[in-house]
Amino acid sequence: MEKNYHTRQTLLSKIARADDDRSWEDFVQYYQGYIYAVIRNLGVKQEFIEDLLQDVLIKVWKSLPKYEYREGECTFRTWLCLVIRSTVYNYFRKKSTKNDAKNTDYDATLHALDTITEPEINIIAEKEWKIYVSNLAWNNVKDEFPKRCREVFEASIHEASSDILGERFGISSSSVRVYKSRVRKVLLREMSRLNHDLGA
Repeated sequence: MEKNYHTRQTLLSKIARADDDRSWEDFVQYYQGYIYAVIRNLGVKQEFIEDLLQDVLIKVWKSLPKYEYREGECTFRTWLCLVIRSTVYNYFRKKSTKNDAKNTDYDATLHALDTITEPEINIIAEKEWKIYVSNLAWNNVKDEFPKRCREVFEASIHEASSDILGERFGISSSSVRVYKSRVRKVLLREMSRLNHDLGA
């Protein structure tokens, strides 16, 4: 039976409407990987990312109940990425005021963050979200398919030719197309579900 995505509360609305620890745990589970990817995309070195991830989650926890979705203005992803950039900027601004040998690195990071415009934040938000949700969706649905079907689909990400894939796996090119189509249908449905349920 087709699920009715429009009748379910999104994760964001659950968090915003109540002091719901379970919903917050779900938020952290689903969003921390995305936040991590955005922080890394801002040019932050690996050694700082874990601390910044925790700082961002605390900031979001405090700010999320005040977040209001306004269609056509600012998506949740954009809002979240602006929170991430602000948190990262303040983190390095505090570090740069200390007198140590790494100040030059901190200043360079601050300068790089200063040059990122809101349209660029939008681009980062969308790009990282598409990658993140497609990976999350695949992890959720891949066990529904036989091993060969999974292998063909994963190989098709890097090789578009059904003929070449058919030769590699010892099956017909039409079978390759059937496998790809079957997986794509389920994957797109799961991505749609995740996009709705996560409120993004």
